[in-house]
Amino acid sequence: MKPFQLLIASLAVLASAAGALARPFEVPADHAALIRLPGDAAAIVIGNPHIADATLYDARTIFVTGRVYGRTNMIALDDNGRVLYTSDLVVTQSGRGSVQVFRNTERASYVCAPNCEAVPVIGDASDWFSGVSGQQADRVAAGGGR
Repeated sequence: MKPFQLLIASLAVLASAAGALARPFEVPADHAALIRLPGDAAAIVIGNPHIADATLYDARTIFVTGRVYGRTNMIALDDNGRVLYTSDLVVTQSGRGSVQVFRNTERASYVCAPNCEAVPVIGDASDWFSGVSGQQADRVAAGGGR
């Protein structure tokens, strides 16, 4: 291989490695984050909508909401089906004002801002999680929510 060809091949390998190592977009669970697009989007696709949700606010603005901890991906397409944006989405634990109480091996989670309120978090004790989730669902239903 000639030096010039070797240089081009090396740059191609580095470029593909840089793309593979691109930093994923992170959003905490139960929070929203903003993505600005380089062009007008017509569609957004989320790999696993149980992990994250995305809403096209206007043609160049996406709001991403973290649902549960995990990793998925997002693709934004223009009117012609060309990819405008693609990224892995990582939904993380918020940690903001959160407190976890351990009783032996069982955990219960709270959010304290400034008063502490029970919040079900994946990994909490099963009975705790079910009880708090049920109470929250009842509260939403009583308020006329879905």
